[in-house]
Amino acid sequence: MSLELIQKELSMRAEFWKRSLGWPNDNASYVFLGRAVHAMGRSMFGTEWTGDEPCRDLMTEFSIFPEKSGWRARLAHDLLVKHHPEYNRQPRKPYQHSFEFTGNEWMAAVMIVKKHNEQQMPGLTRFNEVRSRIIHLAEAGLLITAIREKAGGDPTPIPRRWWNSERIRDRFDLCQLRPDDPYNLGIGSDPFQWIFVTRESLMSCAPGGLAEGEQAAKPAATVLAAALPGEEPAKAPRRLAEAKIEPAFRHWREQQPDGYIPTEHEDIAHMKQLGVGRDKVRQLRKRFPTRGRGEKKSG
Repeated sequence: MSLELIQKELSMRAEFWKRSLGWPNDNASYVFLGRAVHAMGRSMFGTEWTGDEPCRDLMTEFSIFPEKSGWRARLAHDLLVKHHPEYNRQPRKPYQHSFEFTGNEWMAAVMIVKKHNEQQMPGLTRFNEVRSRIIHLAEAGLLITAIREKAGGDPTPIPRRWWNSERIRDRFDLCQLRPDDPYNLGIGSDPFQWIFVTRESLMSCAPGGLAEGEQAAKPAATVLAAALPGEEPAKAPRRLAEAKIEPAFRHWREQQPDGYIPTEHEDIAHMKQLGVGRDKVRQLRKRFPTRGRGEKKSG
């Protein structure tokens, strides 16, 4: 694959994730996959989730031996022009295919790539975990997904088996799927449709992940009742009886697919819906499998 084509595909994905204002609208029942990714990220990683994780990517590392032609040579030249003006290299000319590098110049390009990858890796790892989590939940039938034509209309649920494949990670590039060929590796052409998830299943699978403005709109009757004078504000969820807390926590853990171990943030957010505080959750976690930062997600 040429350097230009690689850069074009990366640019297309990065622009898609940066321009969320152009994403299709959610409704009371469905959330667009792009927003669902961010909700899952916040649920899994809390404040560590920055929101730019889907825009990140690694660069292919160079060998230590200089190359004179090919896409690596062109990329090395471009990197030196941008990051090392002291080498006085000029922007490459159209149709320039041959380049000369000193040993120091080539190693400088090698180090640019190495530093870039080190900086990108933590965010890329978070995105990969979120992507894998969504795929596992969708394949298990816990996260309900659907597709919608780009022109509009109601989302149509899709079979969970469409998520049981090794050829679907590029669905997260533009959050699209081709219904007549669900395992197609292409992106962005006319037959592709937008991917959505049901709001109810997302809130269950990613507790605490939806931001306040992303919550489902309240029915008009509820809004009117809230505006009437003398009405009491909504109360916090009533705490479970002590004897029911651990069984509820065990049930939450057992419903996770493929041995997935939730993070502390996910456990706390889920049990908060049952009126259980973080201190109690931390006590419970001592009696169940946990994983520290950087550890694998499966138990």
